[in-house]
Amino acid sequence: MKRLCLIALAAFLLAGCAATNAAPAAGDTPTAEVTAAAVEIKSADTLSKNGTYTLTGVIDGQVLVTASNVTLILDNASITCADGSAILGDDGDGQKTLQNLTVELVGSSTVSGGEHGIQGKDNLTITGDGSLNVTAVKDGLHAGDTLNFESGTVNVLSSYEGVEAAYVNISGGSLTTHASDDGVNAASDEDGVTPSVTISGGTHFIYANSDGIDSNGTLDITGGTVAVLINAPRDGQTFDADRPATVLPTLYLNGQFAAGDIITVADFEVTLDAPVTAAALVLPGLTDGTAYSVKLNGSEYQTVTATTAVAAGMGAGMGAGFGGGGNRGGTRPAGDMPEWNGEAPPNGQPNGNFGGRGERGNAPAAPNAAIGGA
Repeated sequence: MKRLCLIALAAFLLAGCAATNAAPAAGDTPTAEVTAAAVEIKSADTLSKNGTYTLTGVIDGQVLVTASNVTLILDNASITCADGSAILGDDGDGQKTLQNLTVELVGSSTVSGGEHGIQGKDNLTITGDGSLNVTAVKDGLHAGDTLNFESGTVNVLSSYEGVEAAYVNISGGSLTTHASDDGVNAASDEDGVTPSVTISGGTHFIYANSDGIDSNGTLDITGGTVAVLINAPRDGQTFDADRPATVLPTLYLNGQFAAGDIITVADFEVTLDAPVTAAALVLPGLTDGTAYSVKLNGSEYQTVTATTAVAAGMGAGMGAGFGGGGNRGGTRPAGDMPEWNGEAPPNGQPNGNFGGRGERGNAPAAPNAAIGGA
């Protein structure tokens, strides 16, 4: 996919991930620094110099980052790449240095990717006080190593998996995911890597059609407000961890909830924007072992006892390909993964390349069947 976008850039085509014109900051030396104030980018481009760039206006095509340390300020930007990730962190001419990509949100922005929405080669950080709507065929936010969600408001309107990385750290802000598979997924098959999901702050709504939060390693929720809301036609769970998980006291609900239903517990209220069959509510102030009254659309629904118990290893994803440096993972049992119409699954899905680092294939795209998407 990188080759497609670079060819389009050279030819100045106006389709798919083609660039419209070259930004003044583009250079040939990945280690060079952008010394001026944030350079404004208004068209698809390859950013090969370290520094800060402001993306603004309508950008038709992929923003490709090959430098090792880059901050992208999304200032009321709208970025669309029909046949690749809207923002892509990549090795760039064989460069193997660690890449740190920071996306700072200012104002209201959107990204839409024919693959991932925003894809970091290694480390990806989301920060700022603005908002971002994401639509993606694969993952909304994707990192090859660590994904740090620090602040800002991100709504993944549609995706295969909402957020995916080896290490997912959510410390603040507001994240909402709508995913046809897992809402948040931590996965890696690299030797010596134990994937993890850590949530320590912020307010988050995780909608998914499979597992809400799936860690192929550890899961720790130590703070914040987290509503995990799943509508799982197969073996989905609100929490799915390969190793024992640690979470704050949680209320578990099961039933048939429709979009528009209002679930209320004490001072917490959520209006569902998609059907839900199971929910896990991690709310500030809950006490383990204490019963709480839950209301549905203003009426008493049921009394639920808060618990810190989380089952480990229940159906955690097998072969959730990671890295992109070859075919990742094994084969899931029949019936334990979506049908791909006889085709190979897309990168980042079971039995496919995760697409963070290394060679990226051109496998077919996943069905865009996320719940609650726009």
